[in-house]
Amino acid sequence: MSLRTLFILASIVFCLQPNVASCADDKLPEVQSSEHLIASELDQHATDIRSIDRRFVDARGRLEQSYIQERKSLRETLMRRLNKQKKAHTEKGELDIAVAIRDQMKRIEATEIVPPNQQSTKEMGSRPAGAPAIKGTWRWNNGVDIENLADGQTNGAGTWRLIDPEKQTYEFRWKRIPPDRVTLSPNGRVLEGTKAHDPSFRVWAVRID
Repeated sequence: MSLRTLFILASIVFCLQPNVASCADDKLPEVQSSEHLIASELDQHATDIRSIDRRFVDARGRLEQSYIQERKSLRETLMRRLNKQKKAHTEKGELDIAVAIRDQMKRIEATEIVPPNQQSTKEMGSRPAGAPAIKGTWRWNNGVDIENLADGQTNGAGTWRLIDPEKQTYEFRWKRIPPDRVTLSPNGRVLEGTKAHDPSFRVWAVRID
């Protein structure tokens, strides 16, 4: 092979090398863009979960309030009717019937109005000390399910403690994120509050067990 031929071949190889490097460089941004897209999709998914959970909590709160208002309205209508009957029997001298109606009205007034399939405050207060109101599995606003154990621990390497028994306010401490301070709803189904260090950052959890 002549020297001229060798020179030509060497020139071709030299010219091809930058193109190969250029191709490799062209693929790198594509891989990085793909990873960024996946991370963005995961972030959006978490945001969507929080939005759905928030709407669920809000919708259920409105439904519960509507239920309680309707029950109160029905009770007020019944009480007015019973009161008329009591007065009528009293005027007729039928005091035994009037007293029975009065006692029935007292029992109705003392009955706590709670949505169906939910415990009254009396039932919640009768729980043993080893079975706190927040024991069970909860879905937090970031989409993670956490089980609260009776000994102040969680299955997610976190802890909880009651900091205000009257308001049923709890503090949750996590391994890698700042603690949460939340209050248990009257029906025992929702924990809602903020980050302990940032009152503007809202957090919540919904009972799922």
